[in-house]
Amino acid sequence: MDNQSYNKTIEELEETLSQLKTQTQNFVELTEKAMGLCDSVMMKLRESVIKNGFKSEEEEIYFFKHIKPRINSKLFFYTEVFDLESYRPEGGKKLQVKFLQDKSKEICDYVNANKAFYQYYKRSRTDFDHIYFLRGNVDSRIHKDSIHAHANPKFSTGYDYTLAKIMAYEQLKKYIRNEIRKLKGNEEFVSNLYWTNPNIDALEIVYSLFLAKAINNGKASRIEIARAFEKMFNIKFKDIYGTFKEMRGRSEQISFLKHLIEVLQKRMDDMDE
Repeated sequence: MDNQSYNKTIEELEETLSQLKTQTQNFVELTEKAMGLCDSVMMKLRESVIKNGFKSEEEEIYFFKHIKPRINSKLFFYTEVFDLESYRPEGGKKLQVKFLQDKSKEICDYVNANKAFYQYYKRSRTDFDHIYFLRGNVDSRIHKDSIHAHANPKFSTGYDYTLAKIMAYEQLKKYIRNEIRKLKGNEEFVSNLYWTNPNIDALEIVYSLFLAKAINNGKASRIEIARAFEKMFNIKFKDIYGTFKEMRGRSEQISFLKHLIEVLQKRMDDMDE
């Protein structure tokens, strides 16, 4: 399998999980089935990687940075939610809120313990990818999660585990926040969708919607659209005006929008064949 095939595997898994959520009402049954699905996909990926390897270092980096963590994070998330709800106290609301807040603190502690790598991930950097996402490069004296690479050197770099855990914890923190809101009688919509492309790609869409007057008959401001986008896709824009200037200065000013048109057109053309 190549990375294109792996991406297709992720899409199929996400579609199956989405269907599972609508078909399964029992929470315990849902999480158990989701964990089983994710674990099964991980096993297939492991067999493929060990058997076939990679054609290049670039392909290996892409797999351990963009493929394995996305699937593993789903397994981690459902496992964490299952454990969280299994040990959640049955007492009053205050006791439950305290329990959830303590778990949220554990998440913060893990992120803080991996702060440098977390910032590397959030800033979409690539300069140390050859260290983080190639096998055989980690030192257990420096990075605790490298124990997973030593235990399974052909299918882990250590940091792919850390990245998957961070991604799962981001989703889990949203889940916990929503559960606390429910207990406090202030339930609020929390999206489980995460924008995984660079932020500048998202802003191409935001500005297009604004300039096309596609939201609220053109009465929505670019800030309002950006904030809605942030909430829906769990993304944070730092400077939308500065980023627009950055877009204008690129040789390919709207590269992501062009890419969207290309992939959609290709899909339609393929269906016509």
